[in-house]
This record gives sequence, C-alpha cells and structure tokens, in this order.
Amino acid sequence: MDWKESGKEPLKHKEFIGQNVKRCIEISDIHLFNPRNEITNHNVLKSQLAWYFSLMLHPGLISPTPLERVMQFAYTAKTNSGCISRQVGAVITDSNYSVKAIGWNDVPQGQVPCSLRSVDGLLNDFDPVIYSEYERNDEKLRAQAEKKFKKILIKSEDLGGRNPAYCFKDLKNAIEPDEKNQVHTRSLHAEENAFLQIVKYGGQAIEGGKLFTTASPCELCAKKAYQLGIKEIIYIDPYPGIAINHILSIGLNPPILIQFRGAVGKGYHQLYEPTLPYKDELEYFL
Repeated sequence: MDWKESGKEPLKHKEFIGQNVKRCIEISDIHLFNPRNEITNHNVLKSQLAWYFSLMLHPGLISPTPLERVMQFAYTAKTNSGCISRQVGAVITDSNYSVKAIGWNDVPQGQVPCSLRSVDGLLNDFDPVIYSEYERNDEKLRAQAEKKFKKILIKSEDLGGRNPAYCFKDLKNAIEPDEKNQVHTRSLHAEENAFLQIVKYGGQAIEGGKLFTTASPCELCAKKAYQLGIKEIIYIDPYPGIAINHILSIGLNPPILIQFRGAVGKGYHQLYEPTLPYKDELEYFL
C-alpha cells in the first residue's frame, strides 16, 4: 500500500509536492496588481498586461518604472544575506526615489553569518569568535542541537559535502515554552539594517521617504518606519504578522502600504535588456 492508498502523505516530501503560495510570490518574476475598485473596470490590470506583453515581444522597448528600478536594488541586496532561513532586501529612498540606504537581513558586522557556521563546530570547536558564550556553555541548547542533528552528525556523508548550518532561533525556541519568539534571531532585519546604515554613515533625513522591501515589515520594523516618518512602504511578500492591521493602520500619519507591481529578479533583466541596441536595430531596417 502506497501513501495515496493509505491517505498519509509522507511529511518529508510535502514541502516539495504541496502548494506553497508564499514561496511562489517570493520567486515570481512579474507581479501584477488588480485594484478591482469597480466591478467591470479592469483598465489598470489591462494596461499592465499590455506593458509586459510588449516587452516580451521586444525586450528593452521601454524603461523600468521607478518601483521596479528600486525594488530590483532590494531584490539584489537580499543575496548578500547569510541567513539560512530567508533572505530579505530593503532600500530606503526619498520622495523622488533617490536611494539613501540599502540593507539586508544578516548578523551585525564582525560576526560570522549562520550560513558559515555549523552544528559540528558548535559542539566541538568552541571558537569564541564564531560561537557565543551562551552557545558554548548552555547545556540545554547544546543538548537540543545534538538531538536535532544527531542523524547527520553520525552519517555526515549523507550531506554530500553540505555545511550542517543551524538556526540559533530555532534551537532557542525549541527549549522555551514560546516557540515563535522572534527576539532570539541573530540577524538584523533588512529594514532595520537599512535604517541603521543612515545613522552609521551620516545620511540624510528620510521623513516623507519610501521603504522598499522584498517582504512586508514585521511589527518591530513597522514601528521604526512609522517613527521615522516613512510615507510609503512598497513590499512584495506579505509578512504573516499583525504589522499591517495593528501598527500601520492607526494614528494620524500611518505609512501607505503599496503592493509591488512590476518585474524583478531575472524577469527584470530579460524584459528590460534589449537583445541588441535599438540604434543598431533601426540601422538594420535602413
């Protein structure tokens, strides 16, 4: 009897064969937006379809929108992240889309990112530069790490050379009653990192500016954006928290939330980079 007959789907394959809308949004090349303010009015959606259909037929026919241009910076910035859970990028601009700061989720400068640490190193190396005093000495945390990674520690050849990196937040939450605490993350959030870059390097005031993020801000970053006077927050992937309907929907000057629409990532380059310079294309007809 296979799993279809038994009705018990194997959990180890579920994330690969089941629906994952969140991941689809995260990796999409083109994002379309249909406001649907009027029952029979789909002009906004139609104009977007015409825009990208024209670019598919003739890449580079027109230039990117300001939203696309800045979001592409954020999308590129997220690849700098050493987080093994999720990579996020953020960009802060003034009201005219002039970039003032770029950030991504990662550990503070001078610390080793999670992607370069390993559970084997945690349990055996005791390197004070790479692993914190808490990680080197807390018995519960170390026991949890050994328990969770016992299989691959014994049969490391199964990893095929992959680094057995671990998420500190997951281990810490596993030994505490509240298993969804976000405080224990080692990384700064992308939006938080971008805000701090302005403070660190003496940037300009950003009141009235815009925050672009590949994932909508959490409650903590939403409060920071509100306090700094950010006027608009443009995001791709909705964050599964209460930031939108709790932090950003109250008071006298809440930021305006804008769902990103446009091309980003590989789609950005495929659509806006011409196959050959337009001047040369016209020369061919002459």
